[in-house]
Amino acid sequence: MRQNHARPRRLVAVAAAALFTLLATGAVAAHEERDVAGCSIEVGFMNEPVYVGQKSGLEFFVNKGDTPVVGLEKTITAEVIKGDQKRSLPIKARYGEKGAYESVFFPTVAGPYTFHLTGTIDGKAIDESFTSSPTGFNEVKELSGGQFPVQFPSEADLAADAQAGRTAASQVTFALGLGAAGLLAGLVGIGLALAARRRTA
Repeated sequence: MRQNHARPRRLVAVAAAALFTLLATGAVAAHEERDVAGCSIEVGFMNEPVYVGQKSGLEFFVNKGDTPVVGLEKTITAEVIKGDQKRSLPIKARYGEKGAYESVFFPTVAGPYTFHLTGTIDGKAIDESFTSSPTGFNEVKELSGGQFPVQFPSEADLAADAQAGRTAASQVTFALGLGAAGLLAGLVGIGLALAARRRTA
């Protein structure tokens, strides 16, 4: 009977180990890792998958062998790049997790982002860029992609609709202005014609 009870326990343990391995593999796959200045740096977004308008940001982990590298919030600067726009990111050491660093921001556009890290690690200069890719960390997704059961328009579509509305409103205002100017000119013309007729009479 003991053997019958032990077998299910072993199966549960094996299943748990397999699940842990799968989750760990997924976490690594969602970041880009490379060797820099004799250390391993792993860079990606916080809280992946990341959706437009939701809290996320840069996170990176630095280890030298099995030893976390601490104090880099004082020696490394970072910026996030999207298209032709850039923003500096203040780096903070993550509380309770040595070798882990982060900078929170809210991505407002879907697509690939680039994290640019510069500074020094153990006195060695670094200048590295990490860009979203299928083999690196995930791109930012439209919020509608994670909505269920109703999907709302994307923020890009809403912005485009708002711009179209503003353009249409300005055109209507311009047309009304032209119409008012034409009406005024017509009234002035009628007034002048009546005045000329009176002088002739």
